[in-house]
Amino acid sequence: MSDTMVIELALPNSTYLKLKQAAQQKHKTEAELALEAVRAYLAQWTKIDPLLGLYADEPELVDSVTQDAMQSRENTPLRLAEVTGG
Repeated sequence: MSDTMVIELALPNSTYLKLKQAAQQKHKTEAELALEAVRAYLAQWTKIDPLLGLYADEPELVDSVTQDAMQSRENTPLRLAEVTGG
């Protein structure tokens, strides 16, 4: 029993022609090159920060939090001046 899954892939003709040309240049089949591309994409995808885009659907919330942070920064010094007695 094989651990391989077979899928049918529908590509626009222009994309297929580019895939075919690239495969010929690399001396591979279209399937081999497509598999390499999928593997490269998945390897890159796993490196993406899972928190990136977490609030993509909440722009008003992000704006509010950012505005509050900026106001706090304007009103509260990050460092207190050192007071020396004399």
